[in-house]
Amino acid sequence: MTDLKSLDSPFNKKARQYKKRRTPNQIEIYDLTLEADGEEMAGLRFKHQDRVEIAKTLDQAGIHRMAIIGNSPTPTRGDINSAEKIVELELKARTSGFVKTKDEITICQKIGIKDIVILVGVNDATFTGGQRKSKVLDSSKDLICHAKNLDLHVTFMGMDTTRASPKFLKQVISELEPLFDEYAIGDSLGRMTPYGIQYLVDLISSWTSKPLQLHPHNTMSMATANCLSAVLSGVPIIHSSINGLGEFSGLAATEECIAAIEVHAGVALGIDFNKLQEASKKVSTITGITVPPGKPITGRAAFAVPETEEIQQFMYNLQLEGRFNDGMPLIPHLVGAEKIFSIGRKCNPYTVLFNLNENGYQIKFETAAKLATEIRRHLSSKKGYYLMEIDELIEFYKKSNHYRDCQH
Repeated sequence: MTDLKSLDSPFNKKARQYKKRRTPNQIEIYDLTLEADGEEMAGLRFKHQDRVEIAKTLDQAGIHRMAIIGNSPTPTRGDINSAEKIVELELKARTSGFVKTKDEITICQKIGIKDIVILVGVNDATFTGGQRKSKVLDSSKDLICHAKNLDLHVTFMGMDTTRASPKFLKQVISELEPLFDEYAIGDSLGRMTPYGIQYLVDLISSWTSKPLQLHPHNTMSMATANCLSAVLSGVPIIHSSINGLGEFSGLAATEECIAAIEVHAGVALGIDFNKLQEASKKVSTITGITVPPGKPITGRAAFAVPETEEIQQFMYNLQLEGRFNDGMPLIPHLVGAEKIFSIGRKCNPYTVLFNLNENGYQIKFETAAKLATEIRRHLSSKKGYYLMEIDELIEFYKKSNHYRDCQH
């Protein structure tokens, strides 16, 4: 049976990091779509019912953890009401809150949240207002102890971990390690590469045996690759958001991370990709932020065979031999998507043959060539990006003389 891990390139396994990988047996996706990270994308704000619907869909997809309140340090009454409602749903996913103050920690405990992530900046080069390292450490200890006194599971997230000085970072982790349950590496400005992630995870792992998390921003389009590098280096918990929402360039996209981990790390995460596709569409509709057609995994054209005649002829021949998926970047149905044999302004005979044959209309090559010419002419007035839907093609064919001739 074909699965996602079987699609990995054999050359990947020859790489040094793969040979030395320490992939955890169990990997968890920690989705932050509903935490402040999602809403920190400029111009974005969720309504109460939107939050509840997104949480339900993520839970149905099998997301392991999700943050449901943030907007630190001042969550609104609406934020709190939404979090309370989501907790009442008794989802399978672990729910959490992202906090910076004692008041927020107490709010989370009263809501019924059992997990919290305490955010503290650890890059001493950016400290302002006379902030001292000793004060940061004392304040962090105070926050963690307050949370533990409320019987909460505590992740300590070092914001801007990836730009912190190694000396101070070691001090932070060494002094706080007896108190927290997990440590989150914050690549808050997205400055890391997969190679840097590997080095940093090894370094931090020499200071603590507590589970690590990665919070990867996508400033340089490295977030998904950094997630994979972290997993191969032994990190079991990855932060992400649907469609990559988040401040600046956003976080790693949940749907892309999951696919990358399953294909390249070979670990099944137990996620329902059909529900992930639904979550992506739902978040896009709610936010009004369109998913780019070519976006990996959830883009409308992510699995659209290009219109180039040479490529479509090749894919058409593979289809005749029952080997269509051998030419695809991923097998679409494994990630909840559908294949598309693109129909656009470069329509050619193979475009027509494939799409009509797949829908029960058998025509000759000569007829397909004539129809392709007519479709190109028909679409010549379209502006910008445009792909014809299969229903449009069938309707166009039925209205043509070619269809009437076939009926006789």
